[in-house]
Amino acid sequence: MRTVSLPPGLVRASRKVNMKKFAHLGLLSLLITFCHGRFLTFPKLPCPIPEDILPCTCTGDENGTMDMDCSHVVSEDELEKVFSSFFPYTMFRNFTVVDNTYLKTLRNQALGIASFTGVYIMNSVLEVVEPDALSSSFATARVVNMQNNSISSFPFETLPSFTSLLELGLSDNNLTFPALESETLLMLDLSNNQIQNVAATAFLDVPEISEIYLGGNQISHIPTGTFAGHYNLHIVNLESNSLTYLPEGAIQLTCSRSGTVNLRRNQITDIAVNSIIEVGNLDMSNNNLTVLEEHIFRPLLSQGTILEIQGCPLTCGCDIAWLIRDPLLLELVAEGAACFNGMLLVDLDPGIFDSMGCP
Repeated sequence: MRTVSLPPGLVRASRKVNMKKFAHLGLLSLLITFCHGRFLTFPKLPCPIPEDILPCTCTGDENGTMDMDCSHVVSEDELEKVFSSFFPYTMFRNFTVVDNTYLKTLRNQALGIASFTGVYIMNSVLEVVEPDALSSSFATARVVNMQNNSISSFPFETLPSFTSLLELGLSDNNLTFPALESETLLMLDLSNNQIQNVAATAFLDVPEISEIYLGGNQISHIPTGTFAGHYNLHIVNLESNSLTYLPEGAIQLTCSRSGTVNLRRNQITDIAVNSIIEVGNLDMSNNNLTVLEEHIFRPLLSQGTILEIQGCPLTCGCDIAWLIRDPLLLELVAEGAACFNGMLLVDLDPGIFDSMGCP
């Protein structure tokens, strides 16, 4: 093979070119290694500078998901100062304040231009949420949970602006029943507030609602049709209220799923025929029912409803004979149902009712 000799000057030039080439390749390799490591250790959407947002903290992951925790703010002014800092990116997953004893008002624009998918202010002393406090999250918030505070003022009038909201949790506060309007809301929790009245039209403008929790209030009456016409509604919880009577059509569930109605710990003494319709599980434990009238309860059990009536002072007279004589229906009565004297229904001998002359 023929060897080609290059002139010395050209050899030196060739070597310089190769050295530059290798230098560029080495630098490129170093940059790739550095950037690769950087993207493995830092989120694509970086948090603000930690010192700028103290006492809040921001955490992120390699997927670019960021969370803000401001549980340790000591005033409304401090919270506003945090969110007036420079935020490289403003789209967050969750905003959290838990066990805080200082923040009483969530002011308008308190969270600046930051938007959140979930807002959680819980177990704190919050009293007032101003109308534009969450305006930057109107399009993004899916969950707003402000349970166990002291809220007496919440901007329910802004609910139509929350175009993605699925869950609103405001249990254990000081609220009365609000005007509700939302095209997206699925779950509403207003348990343990100061609610005394619920209008028949209360849920007319929340067409997608599927779960309603109103336990622990002072509700004494449910008008006919209050829960009718909601094809997703499958949970209604009214436990620990002041109900004494349920009129016809008080609770009508039309959801294809087996619905659950919780009425335990009220003072119910009587319910009308067809007061509860299309229910898979009915809990009437710890009420003041003394009789189980056949024309009221047989239709429920015949459609497969599981009935819980533990803690009711049933007299167990002829009014209950129809149930004790039908073992298939009796099986649908939850364990623990008993007469006022403690005798379990499952232990009653059907023959007793024959000897009593019950029809």
